[in-house]
Amino acid sequence: MKKLISILSVFCLTLSFAFATEPQESFTFNEDEIAAEFDQLNKIEKYVQESDVTLEELQAQNSDLVDGIELSADTSGALAAAEMPLGIPAFWWGCVLAVLGVILVYVLTDQDKEQTKKALIGCLVFAGAWVIYYVIIVAIIGNTFWF
Repeated sequence: MKKLISILSVFCLTLSFAFATEPQESFTFNEDEIAAEFDQLNKIEKYVQESDVTLEELQAQNSDLVDGIELSADTSGALAAAEMPLGIPAFWWGCVLAVLGVILVYVLTDQDKEQTKKALIGCLVFAGAWVIYYVIIVAIIGNTFWF
């Protein structure tokens, strides 16, 4: 039985290493380009604060400040992961705590459907892993009782 578990473990590790690949594109950090983009955003922020103009009004005026950049006042998607308790993504709440994790995400995110869906996917991954584990254990232990 130990040999079978060892062989199964080696097989699983081999599969996980077989699917692991290096990223196709390497990340390049261009500090000058990032600084230029933030300078433009700082100019827009300063103008909006000084003249009591909203971002929508500034975009409606077709100002030279907003030429060539796309601004969005909706930040709910960017802050969703940071709003989760302890900074843990919704998927992991569902994966580790199963149904309780899905309920917690639903309540703590004020019924955010996208985050709840991610937690539900995590719960389903947990359930699938548990079923596969159970089937393998029953197959191993079940065979020992028949011989």
